[in-house]
Amino acid sequence: MQALRVVRERWIIVLVAALICGGVAGLVARSQPKEYSATSQLLFRASPLSNAVLGTQVISGSIDPARDSATNQDLVRSLEVATAVEKSLNLGIPPSKLLDKISVQSAANSDIITITAKDSNPKRAARVANGFATGYVTFAQQQDQNRISQGEQLLRQRLASLPPGSSETPSLQAALQKLIALEAVQTGNAQIADRASVPTGPSSPRPLRDAVLGTLFGLALGVGLAFLLDGLDRRVKTPEEFERLYGLRSLVNIPQASFRARTPQTRGPAFEPYRILRSSIAFSAVDREVRMLLVTSSVLGEGKTTVAVNLARAAALSGEQVVLVEGDLRRPSFHEHFPIEQGVGGLTNAVIGGGSAREFIQYDVLGIPNLGVLPSGPLPPSSAEILRSASMGVVLRDLAETAELVIIDAPPLLPVADAQILLDRPEVDSCLIVARAYFTKRDQVRRTRAVLDQHRAAPLGLAVTGLRDTHTYEYYGSSSRGELIPGASDGRRSGLLRRRREAKART
Repeated sequence: MQALRVVRERWIIVLVAALICGGVAGLVARSQPKEYSATSQLLFRASPLSNAVLGTQVISGSIDPARDSATNQDLVRSLEVATAVEKSLNLGIPPSKLLDKISVQSAANSDIITITAKDSNPKRAARVANGFATGYVTFAQQQDQNRISQGEQLLRQRLASLPPGSSETPSLQAALQKLIALEAVQTGNAQIADRASVPTGPSSPRPLRDAVLGTLFGLALGVGLAFLLDGLDRRVKTPEEFERLYGLRSLVNIPQASFRARTPQTRGPAFEPYRILRSSIAFSAVDREVRMLLVTSSVLGEGKTTVAVNLARAAALSGEQVVLVEGDLRRPSFHEHFPIEQGVGGLTNAVIGGGSAREFIQYDVLGIPNLGVLPSGPLPPSSAEILRSASMGVVLRDLAETAELVIIDAPPLLPVADAQILLDRPEVDSCLIVARAYFTKRDQVRRTRAVLDQHRAAPLGLAVTGLRDTHTYEYYGSSSRGELIPGASDGRRSGLLRRRREAKART
């Protein structure tokens, strides 16, 4: 799966490498001069004529066939054979250069040696291949005949040294006659098995073959580059890697489509991840009450505000009384998500003014009656002091009494101290960490994990955003009737609305 992910993400690199290598290999092949190959074959076999003449094999090979084959190949490529070929063909090529034109091979468990000659002229390639085959047979015959001739000379010398009428004379004369007969039938134990014909087409270059091989090499090179770049990339790319680095469970994986839409339609698949997140939070909070949830991230741009907003919508649509608090007093952005009224005050007014936070909550901003939004209000000169003050604790406790779930959209943990201050407040029950795939770096995750370990509120889990995988949520239900508070009965809706009216009346 990891390999498929790397190739799928960096397929352009793999494709470009394959195209470049294949194209270059094809162009280089086309630019090369044409070369023709011609092949002749030699068969190595003991001649039966020796047995016919002497009744025994005079010249025999060694007991190691592989060694014999290697020796014969070396002899075919010997300078003496090449010199003889040059003299017979009269090509005007030095014997050492002529050897560069041939290759000699022997198949396993075979007495046949193949001689392949390559040349830019097809007729000359055939002449060279046949010349070496003929030249070696002649060379081998001469070698054997020379050895037999030496034996003849020794016999003649012996006969000349014997006195007339010696008893050895008849036997030596008979042996001499046999050697003379053997010399006449000597073949060198090699014969031409197949003569080379003039090739009809070039053996090289082969642009199509080279282009295919170049493409395969490019594919391998591209895959290697893809893995190299993936290893050098410090960004976290998968929910599994986030879970391993954070030591937390991923409560939901939010694909790119749902992440791009800041306020997706509640009846479409883009909103389903946020419903799943709400259910996961409810399941994770079975053993501990989570009335006030802090939503934060490592750095800016991971989508914490988008997750906080849509989580609040999903919780409200499930029937809960929800208040969403803009706790980012440095870069507030609720106005990009909600049609909230400007200039009516917000969190900072309640903290500094000492009044009730309920009077600054704005309802029905997205047509969801049980969702209240508390904007940040005027930006203070020192947000950290505001969040650390005792008045902030009073505001948070007031909000906890107003709603069943309070969601605080906090600043990122690493750039500023604001979110870390909120994590130490006793009113905050837990936090949700938003992590963006292909954006957050590994060292940032490690630093964030170290920060979380130093503060009171334990993280509930992760919400991984911006996934490039094709996560789809096509299987979802819809109703032809309007959805005011889906999942809640009429009686529960009435009770929730009544509690909201009573809370307003107390203010």
